[in-house]
Amino acid sequence: MIGLIDLGGTKLAAAVATDGRLGPVVRKPTPGTGPAAALVEALELAGAGDTLDLIAAAVPGPFDRAARVLADPPGMPAAWRRVDLREALSDRFRCDVILENDANCAALAEALGGAGKDLRTVVYVTVSTGVGTGVVRDKRLVISRQDTEGGHQVLWPEWLGGPRCHCGGAGCLEALASGWAIEERYGVRGEALEDGDAWSEIGRWLGLGVANTTALLDPEIVVFGGGVCRSWDRFAPALLATLRSHVRLQEVPPVRLGALDERERTLLGALALASAEVAA
Repeated sequence: MIGLIDLGGTKLAAAVATDGRLGPVVRKPTPGTGPAAALVEALELAGAGDTLDLIAAAVPGPFDRAARVLADPPGMPAAWRRVDLREALSDRFRCDVILENDANCAALAEALGGAGKDLRTVVYVTVSTGVGTGVVRDKRLVISRQDTEGGHQVLWPEWLGGPRCHCGGAGCLEALASGWAIEERYGVRGEALEDGDAWSEIGRWLGLGVANTTALLDPEIVVFGGGVCRSWDRFAPALLATLRSHVRLQEVPPVRLGALDERERTLLGALALASAEVAA
């Protein structure tokens, strides 16, 4: 049995997989206190017994992959800073714990069995509370020194008045088109935003982000997911128009919504990583 965790700024999901199949998923708001107890409880509610073969946790960056410690993920409650997930979980379930970026997990799931299946280079962009990115090449995650941080590419520099980002910088894509940025800039949550011009502006910023990604990686497909993408039809036309107008030397890649269940995608990617680890 493999324990799985999907940790985000506003929600926590947990499941147990047996024989490569995802079991029932437990979903709860991310608590502001008691992170270790919350993780243990979620796995227990999902059906974990006293022993698991491995736990794979999909978490927001930045984090220390080797030490299994969260760093200071933007948008997470303060109680989650510097949480050691191996210490929190390994003694209780008598197994090791691996950590991976949540966008990387989602990217891997879409590359193996979703919109990017059978394509060589797949870029995944999640637009949720924040903006995250993952890159898969030849069915393997692309991980260099740390992680890709496509949500923190600077599109509107500080010296030109770009808005502050909670990463400490300014003018990041995340400060312009994420869920928290929509609420900050337009005064309402994304699901309540009715202003068509505002959605077009959001689409243009995301289109610039995809154009930059295309210039560097030349992907076969760019896959989108995350809660803000429930409004895909409102911002996608501006995104695609912006992409077409800014990519001149390469073929414009197809841009698609993810093909997998939004609520299970990241857990499925974590399961794929954990299954490979157990089999190794």
